[in-house]
Amino acid sequence: MIILRDYQNDIIKQVRDKWKDGKRSLMVQSPTGSGKTVIFSYMAQQAARKGNKILIVTDRAELLLQTHGALKEFGLNSYMIQAGTKVLRDVEVYVGMTQTLNNRFKTPAWLKWVKDNIDLVIIDEAHIQISNYLFERGILQGKYVLGFTATPRRSGKMRQLGLDYEDIVIGPTVSELIKAGYLVSDDYFGTAGADLTGVKYSAMKGDFDEKEMFQAFNKSKLYAGVVENWLKTAKGTKTIVFCVNIEHVIKTCEEFQKSGIDARFVTSSMGKPRPLKLGASEGEKEVHKEKTRLYDLYIESFGFWSGERSRIIQGFKAGEFPVLVNAGIATTGFDVPNIKTVVVNRATLSLTLWLQMVGRGSRISPGKESFNILDFGENAPRLGHYTAPQNWTLWHGATKEGGGVAPVKECGINSRGIEIKSNKKGCERLILAAYKICPFCGFKYPEKKAQEVELNSYLFDGSSTKPIKKISEMTDEDLEEYRRVKGHKQAWLWNQLNYRGGEDRIKAFARSHHWKPGTLNAALRYVRKFAVPKTFVY
Repeated sequence: MIILRDYQNDIIKQVRDKWKDGKRSLMVQSPTGSGKTVIFSYMAQQAARKGNKILIVTDRAELLLQTHGALKEFGLNSYMIQAGTKVLRDVEVYVGMTQTLNNRFKTPAWLKWVKDNIDLVIIDEAHIQISNYLFERGILQGKYVLGFTATPRRSGKMRQLGLDYEDIVIGPTVSELIKAGYLVSDDYFGTAGADLTGVKYSAMKGDFDEKEMFQAFNKSKLYAGVVENWLKTAKGTKTIVFCVNIEHVIKTCEEFQKSGIDARFVTSSMGKPRPLKLGASEGEKEVHKEKTRLYDLYIESFGFWSGERSRIIQGFKAGEFPVLVNAGIATTGFDVPNIKTVVVNRATLSLTLWLQMVGRGSRISPGKESFNILDFGENAPRLGHYTAPQNWTLWHGATKEGGGVAPVKECGINSRGIEIKSNKKGCERLILAAYKICPFCGFKYPEKKAQEVELNSYLFDGSSTKPIKKISEMTDEDLEEYRRVKGHKQAWLWNQLNYRGGEDRIKAFARSHHWKPGTLNAALRYVRKFAVPKTFVY
């Protein structure tokens, strides 16, 4: 039997109150790891008990199965609408893939089925644009609609959420959930992995141009730097790595493998390029050559370090290998609570993507006192820390979100706000971020070579982020102060002391800080059961 948490009951009450006010279409926000599936499964159960029919829309096969399982926990007889589904059974709840439903709703019979049978529609990961057609084509007209997401934010030229949802229900903050013991706190390590000067901004996607960002990150020193820093700060931990694209995923995975670390990757499938037509132009030949190269790389690497997506993900969950590398696959609905380290090997201007990525490590798990964020794209300084308060809204401006680096810069200043050292000073006029030469004064931005990558430790105290000593270099007193400011559990300190000197170090700290016998015994029991590997340093 699932018992709802206080904040989950509060979210449900807010929804009901807004329904009573006549608002039928609502967005529901609650952080990653807060149990959104539990909330809407309970609401589906309550609606079904009153004789209503419910349609739940999801965008991934993994989420489809996860939702189907959660509904069973609430005693609901659900039916999955998948590719090939032609006949619908008479059940209380239907769960469908948004892509499949899009194809079905092109026929009058399916549109009539929705109109005549469905009372409540629940959209999971509602910030994703893939379900826009439900509103744009009027399919949900007259229905009660709930869109669930951890990050109700869009940007650039994306469709405004306020066009589809009348109001928003805001759940607890990340900090509140950490304090209540429902999420874990983080240890943040950051660096400028790649030089993003001149990387274009895509208004359509609300983010950096993917091709240009990959070129910025596609440097041998950067690949090696990711693995070297992982070995220094997170060796031996269950790790999820986020990259730019398929090629970046494969090369990053290969770098881990070179260092003897069993890493695997998952990506979207890649089809073999079609043969060139007779009389193809030189440009078409070059494009085909590049597509063929990437396909060959994908096929060759797939046999070594990947396989069927569901099998690889299941193997990662089961602990068959420690590092999973991906690009855009594990950002939503990827529930592996014992992930200890999140490596963000990319940059983004999307607050939504940033929080979805780091949220993969936030869930509680036995023996997990905190999780590591290894940020190689300076994303936290640009978009805000994992625990920073957010101002969620259904409307966004025409420019990119997050209050970070805009797609313009001052002449003579780089994308991180640092003055370029040059014989000639810039004119300080605003120019497009993509410009390498100022059109007003001719100031030239230097081409930068990839440098050695070195992660540094940073502390976010609720209002600002500041550099601090590396955790591995902290004294015992530093560790205790850091633990207190971060809000880490006592077990975090116990593991740090155990790594540095075993149980004798814990006992010495207990004497100097006048621990009660019960506290010392709890610490010793904990490290004997959940001690971090002796090769590991936070």
